[in-house]
Amino acid sequence: MNKSVLVFFAFVFCNALMWSQQLKPQAQYNMAIIGFWNVENLYDTLNDRWKNDEEFTPEGTNAWNGTRYRHKLNHLSEVIAQMGKEISPDGPAVLGLCEIENKFVVSDLIHQPALIARKYQLVHIEGPDFRGVDPSFIYNPKYFKVQQAHAIPVKLITDTAHRTRDILMVKGLFLNEPTVFFVNHWPSRRGGEMASRPNRNRAAQILRRVCDSLLQLEPELKIVIMGDFNDDPINESIKKGLITSGNYQSNTAHVYYNPMEQLYADGIGSLAYQDSWNLFDQIIINKPWIQPEFNNWGIYKARVFNKPFLKSDFGNFKGYPFRTYSGGSYTGGYSDHFPVYVIIAKKLN
Repeated sequence: MNKSVLVFFAFVFCNALMWSQQLKPQAQYNMAIIGFWNVENLYDTLNDRWKNDEEFTPEGTNAWNGTRYRHKLNHLSEVIAQMGKEISPDGPAVLGLCEIENKFVVSDLIHQPALIARKYQLVHIEGPDFRGVDPSFIYNPKYFKVQQAHAIPVKLITDTAHRTRDILMVKGLFLNEPTVFFVNHWPSRRGGEMASRPNRNRAAQILRRVCDSLLQLEPELKIVIMGDFNDDPINESIKKGLITSGNYQSNTAHVYYNPMEQLYADGIGSLAYQDSWNLFDQIIINKPWIQPEFNNWGIYKARVFNKPFLKSDFGNFKGYPFRTYSGGSYTGGYSDHFPVYVIIAKKLN
């Protein structure tokens, strides 16, 4: 096990955190972080003729220039550097991202001063999205070894001519255990939640079929489904499409565990709209992650990283995520979504 993964005593956290599964008071554990963040339009400043990115150029409506781009990278890297650092000094062992224009902006991000010491590596596959943004994946090679990566296409039902984002699949060894990560950014609610619902249901069905096929070959494969689903944990695409439960005790090989469901029930969100909070950003796992005794790596706690500095402190959007643009004006914030992450643990022998 990497020495950089912190070892904690269970009793330190039992009073401070409400764990999904309880730690034994006298046991010791290794901890690690799995995260996801919709970083809100991470574009470079160049006009790519194959993408609808004109607004994110110096001449475009957002007046997106080198100064603003570098400011955004600095902001994002500072947040990623802090995510889960009280649990592990390495922060996220792996981190899914979405609204990424290309692999070059991810490379710029992981080479920021706040992150460069972690030596993150990246996986990015260009997809068909008409805006040119895709899911992406960064990982610390001390924790994860990539074996293969694929893009899983998603076709819309309500508008077959509209090109939406692929699902990014990255498979390998995470902490020496076979694991597959799926990074999602499902179809938006454009046209209304009800009218657009079939598109997200379709994405869920496609992803679940892929998961089922993988598990037929490797029944003990660990699955992590992360992303901005444009749906809450209780919506049909999540509950019936992916087949999830918010109760880890009811988790089976067929029913996946969604630790974000309880956060949503508690009124905790990752984005806000018209004074209402949503928890579109979620991390969902399958049965092998449920480890009551934690003799192997298992899931403990889900969190929304919503520190005060990530919140707007003025105007009508006070308390909302502090975003880069608001109402068409540049505000120089971080993102219109808060990051999310889960804490995983393994008992020391």
